[in-house]
Amino acid sequence: MSDAMDDFEARYHDLAVVTCEWRAFDMSDPTVSARLVFARLSKQKGGPNLKLFYKCVDAVIDQVYRDAAGKQSILNTLMVGATAMLQRPPKTPEERIRKAFVALSMRDVILLRQGYWDNLTPEEMAEVNGGTADAQRQHLEAALKHFAAHLPTDAGDPVTAIRSIQPGEHRWRVEFDASA
Repeated sequence: MSDAMDDFEARYHDLAVVTCEWRAFDMSDPTVSARLVFARLSKQKGGPNLKLFYKCVDAVIDQVYRDAAGKQSILNTLMVGATAMLQRPPKTPEERIRKAFVALSMRDVILLRQGYWDNLTPEEMAEVNGGTADAQRQHLEAALKHFAAHLPTDAGDPVTAIRSIQPGEHRWRVEFDASA
C-alpha cells in the first residue's frame, strides 16, 4: 500500500466502519466491510479521495445486500414484503422522526446522512458531491429545514432528531457540528 493510501485509511477508517454499519443494517460486520472498502479503494487508479471512497462503500454494501438476499428463502422474502405493506401510523417519537426522514427527497437524505451521520465537513462534502464548501453548507442547511418542516412539533431540535435515528452503535467525530 502507498503512503497516501495508508494515510487516507488511518484518517477515514472509523468513518468507513460507521458508514458501513448504518448502510448494512446488521447484515455484515462493519469492520470487515470497512476492510473490504479499503482493499477495493487501494485498487483504484489515482490517489484515494472521498468520492472514490464512497463509490467503494456503495460497491461493498451492494455486495453485502446481494449476499444476504442469496441466503434468504423466497417465502421469507415474500412474508417480509407482505408485512411491510401493512403499515400502521407511527406511534413512538422515533417512528415519527423516521417518517419525517423518509418523506425527504433523496438529495436531502444524502446530505443529512453525510452531515450528521458520517459527520463530514462541508469541505469533505464538496469533495464527494462536487461544488464548494459554502454551497454544501447551504444545501445542508436547506435539507435540515426541509426535515424540520416534516418533524412533529414535539420532536425538538432537528439535529438531535436526525442523530437519534442513526442506526448502529459506531460513531465518527460526534463532537463535529456540520452546520457550523
